[in-house]
Parts: sequence; structure tokens; C-alpha cells
Amino acid sequence: MSPGEDDPGLDLHRVRAVRGRRSAPAHLLERIADYRDRHRGMWVAWSGGKDSTVVLDLARRVDPDVPVVFYDCGLDFPETRTYIAELTRAWNLNLHVVPTEPDLLTLLIAAGDFDPAAPTRQVRLDVRRAMITDPAARAHARFGPANLWGVRALESSGRMHLYRTRRRGCVVIRGNGEIDRADGTTSFGPIWNWRTEQVWEYLAARKIPANPVYAKLDRLGADVHAARVDAMIDPARLDNGHITRLAAGWPTIFDRLTEVLPRLGDYR
Repeated sequence: MSPGEDDPGLDLHRVRAVRGRRSAPAHLLERIADYRDRHRGMWVAWSGGKDSTVVLDLARRVDPDVPVVFYDCGLDFPETRTYIAELTRAWNLNLHVVPTEPDLLTLLIAAGDFDPAAPTRQVRLDVRRAMITDPAARAHARFGPANLWGVRALESSGRMHLYRTRRRGCVVIRGNGEIDRADGTTSFGPIWNWRTEQVWEYLAARKIPANPVYAKLDRLGADVHAARVDAMIDPARLDNGHITRLAAGWPTIFDRLTEVLPRLGDYR
């Protein structure tokens, strides 16, 4: 058969699967088990993104009943919520939803940054606290001081800095992906030093479906290596094109959001 429309050529997903099977994570499973035993338990923070999904699968291979925590900001992509629900059923996950307080939309409206009729307030630090710090604190209080997360150093310079330096309020254990904080909580990123391609290879090798938002964002021209699939609006990155993709890929949702966030369209 000659190459044509019915011949897709090289199947990159199969190549990734082969490469992923060659990278046996036995040492990571041992480290996760050791981390759990040292802290007498652990839980997993799961966003539905590729990195935290890999960490979730590694954790459940060590402990099938490990508590899994999803921080619900109320503005997640609908496909992400469906993905989480379907994988929870398929894997019989011990899933717990921790709502952010307030939800992201309420916070954005209250900040006034998106409404020309409202006074603008400083919002960014409050967003991080409401979306990450506070729900994580509640999860730690409920499920214990030790958790696994999918934070990778190569995702950004800030995350590289996190794993390499001392920061106010926490002490980084250099070189092994663990962070011990002054409040007694700790986090471990088993894949902290993985490249993005290694993440895709693991998912392919384990036959784990990726969140469909990645494929949709890819069709819309996004860099899927850097794409986020949790909150539809990232107030810290309004100028990176994700609002334009939101309008193109989810027009009905975008129109409803602009009714309460009139200035959102300015970032298209």
C-alpha cells in the first residue's frame, strides 16, 4: 500500500508507549512507599492534569486506597470534571473534593479587575491563597501532613527555584523532590525531575487516557507541553493567549463569563 490519506504513518503514541515501558518506575514506587511509611500515611493532590495523573497512578500502585484530593475552584473545564469523574469510577478512587473558598469566579468578580464599573483591587496573592494554599491546608488537616503532588521543576523557573532553594516558611530537601515546611506539612513530587515527554510516555505505557482538554487545546494552537487543564481563567497569565482559546473552544461558556466579567474580552 502506498502512503496516502488512509496511512497515518508513524504512530507517536505507540512510540511513547514503548519508551515508557522501558523506563520501569520500580525505584519510584519504593520511594513513595518509604515516604508513606515515614509519615504514617499520605494523600494525593489531583487536578486532572497529566502530571498529577501520573503521580496518582504511581501512588495507587503503592496504595490502592490512598486518599485523592481535588481542589474544586468552580471554574474548571467541563471536560476536566468529566475526566475526573470517569477515571474515579474506572479506578475506584478514594476521591475527596475540597471546594475553594471562595470559588474562583466569585473572587474575580469581587476583585473588580474585569469590570470597568468596579474599583480594581490587588487580586493575585488572594487568588493563590484561595485556590491552593487554603484548600491544601484543609486537606492536610483532614488527611495528614504528607502529600504527593505533580509539581515538576522543568515546568517553570519558579518551580525549578522551589526544588533548589530555601524559601520562607519551608525547607527544601535538595535533590530528591521532597519539601518539608515549618508548619509540619510535607510534599513529595515523585516526578519532580521528569521531562514533559517522560510524562506522556508513562501515560501511554500504562494505557491511561489523557485529559481530552489537551487535545482540544492542541487543535486551538496551544503548546500542550505548557497548557493547564484545571481553571479556565488564570488571572496571573491573562496575556498568554488562553482567553482567546477559551473563546474559540468554549464560546458558550465564554459568553456567559463575559456577562459577569466584562473586561475578559479585552484579553482575546
